[in-house]
Amino acid sequence: MDELPGLLRHPQPLKVRHGAAELILGLTSDAASLQMLSSHKEILTIVWDLLGDKDKKLSITSAEILVNFTSHNDKHIDNQQTLPAIIKTLHDPNSSHLYNNLAMILNNISRLPAQAEALSSVLALVDCQLFVKLVSRNQEQGYLVAVLSNIAVTETGRQHLLQESIFSELFSFLTMPGNIIVRRSTARLLRNLSFDSKTHAMLMEQLPLIVYPLVGGEEIDEEDMDKLPIDLQYLPEDKRREPDLQTRILLSDTLFQLGGTYSVRERFREENYYCLLKNYDQWEDDMEARERVQNVIYLIVQDDGQVDLRKEGELPEGVEAGDEQVFVKREEERENKEENTIDNAGN
Repeated sequence: MDELPGLLRHPQPLKVRHGAAELILGLTSDAASLQMLSSHKEILTIVWDLLGDKDKKLSITSAEILVNFTSHNDKHIDNQQTLPAIIKTLHDPNSSHLYNNLAMILNNISRLPAQAEALSSVLALVDCQLFVKLVSRNQEQGYLVAVLSNIAVTETGRQHLLQESIFSELFSFLTMPGNIIVRRSTARLLRNLSFDSKTHAMLMEQLPLIVYPLVGGEEIDEEDMDKLPIDLQYLPEDKRREPDLQTRILLSDTLFQLGGTYSVRERFREENYYCLLKNYDQWEDDMEARERVQNVIYLIVQDDGQVDLRKEGELPEGVEAGDEQVFVKREEERENKEENTIDNAGN
């Protein structure tokens, strides 16, 4: 291990440097080796520097090492230097070969609230706009949306995300075909936004788009159909619901949080969202997902006095924060099997 720093550095032959980097990548495939690697700060410092190496293979391998390392360990990460450097690289079109890995690194080091605050403090609006553009153009596989969902728990992050240039683009991601990362991360982003009742007015404007992934092609009688928003009327019989369970749960959680605002509950009722959510509930096989959407249905069908919600704004004191903790905890349990890791073969 002590010899590796010398093998990574120029002027060692490129073949030697490649071999040393591949060896380190192999060490990031299990927890014990990662722990050993974390005690060698010099190696990690060199690996961070190699992200900017002119040799693409070496820079990609270095990025893969850091994806795996940051998925388990946030030590030796200097936010003041690392975050601006990653963001600057994402703005460089000549570094497109690194976009996916850099996005995963950013996601890994912004998951916790304190980390999200640190990232939000250095992200400008133009950076968030870039993230959306890269994903919409399929230049990055979707982890940049996960990064945006992480910063949605911060005040600064929400200020960026609610700008029209970004906010209006997000809803197309909810139905992006063939990309579960984008759809799930967008649903998580909306859920995180919805924890702040100040976002409810803007989210309510997009209510049909939030509900759309939960809607199928069931037959609806004319009286009920006429009450629905135009965008949700007369959908084709072969209309498919969102196939990803976690995305469906996140959308139901978003609707539940929005239901903490009186005007949203009124709109649920006036525009007959009950009909659509009832059909979804009957279609859903997963009991946890059914429980989540049934919470929303409960808000719709009960009188506000029985629901015990304040008329203007939020859920009763303590409920919102508690629900957020439960949602995040359950989500993390599902994601334990889906960590952003890359094995030695680069899969």
